Amino acid sequence: MEDLLTYLIKPLVSDIKKVKIEKVQEDNAVKFLISIPKKDIAKVIGKDGKMIKSIKNLLKIRAIKENVFASIEVQEI
Repeated sequence: MEDLLTYLIKPLVSDIKKVKIEKVQEDNAVKFLISIPKKDIAKVIGKDGKMIKSIKNLLKIRAIKENVFASIEVQEI
């Protein structure tokens, strides 16, 4: 699922190397902590949060196929 997140976030940020994706796994749940530079965070969240909601929905679809619960938390660095 990390590859999917990287694929979705890569076109939105100016330098993908500055973006950090951490995976925290607990039983049947996976939480992704995404650290994004301050200048790119608005692009990732989008207007009214539409972009991040779309990313979360796509991740949920992938998680359902893998029988896990997935969530995303975005942090500014």
